[in-house]
Amino acid sequence: MKNDTLAVRPQLELAPQTSTPARMLTSLEILESAVRGGITSENVAVVKEIIAMRRDEIAAENKQKFNRAFFELKTEIAKMNFYADKVAKTDSGQPAYRYCSETELSAGLDPVLLRHGFTMLFGQRADAERSVAIVTLIHKDGHEETREFSVRSGNTNRMKDATAADTGATTSAWRHLVIKMFSLKSRINENEDARVEGDPNAFITPEQADEFERRAKLLDCAQSFLAFALPNSKAPKFAEIPAHRYEELDMLLSRKERQAK
Repeated sequence: MKNDTLAVRPQLELAPQTSTPARMLTSLEILESAVRGGITSENVAVVKEIIAMRRDEIAAENKQKFNRAFFELKTEIAKMNFYADKVAKTDSGQPAYRYCSETELSAGLDPVLLRHGFTMLFGQRADAERSVAIVTLIHKDGHEETREFSVRSGNTNRMKDATAADTGATTSAWRHLVIKMFSLKSRINENEDARVEGDPNAFITPEQADEFERRAKLLDCAQSFLAFALPNSKAPKFAEIPAHRYEELDMLLSRKERQAK
């Protein structure tokens, strides 16, 4: 029995000694340790640096959470349809083009945004002859992103005073911004093809034609603009631009105007 015991003992003595590696302290733990030890004039600068480090860490963590949640949000939105529930009409009362209203966009977006921990704040400002819509997307963990979209402020006419024209321009800018921000898919309605464009014989209004011509000439692109708007016409005129292309061409000019600044 004694020999067996002696034979086993060296094996026990040679067994490897394991130790737990030291864990890296977080900036929060370092800060708490410094506070417990007492903040003095000698270490106050170090404490300030640790606070700034912790602030940066929190901001980075919140941005990561924002990005993950936004990815999941876009994945769900990609399966959704937003229906063009409003019809813009020509002076003759014929449909010119269809678009998603602010109500339609908000009704579809708000529930899914909240489900993924987001909400939107809306703002606006005037920028010379432009109306600028501002949307701040806020995540529940604290990170936020702000985007802007500008359109030329609307002209007054017999139906719209200056306030109504500016309001319409801001609403249009908000719609474009939200559609682009979340890559929304627009449909006419559940029973119609999204390619339906209203009355193909309807033209933009005389006021819209004059506005397009003025803006295109200021950008020195009147001829190329008309060639793009009316590719099959040998003698294109602004007054012959189809009504259903108004928003598309308005956005094209707005983009050129931004680039020309």
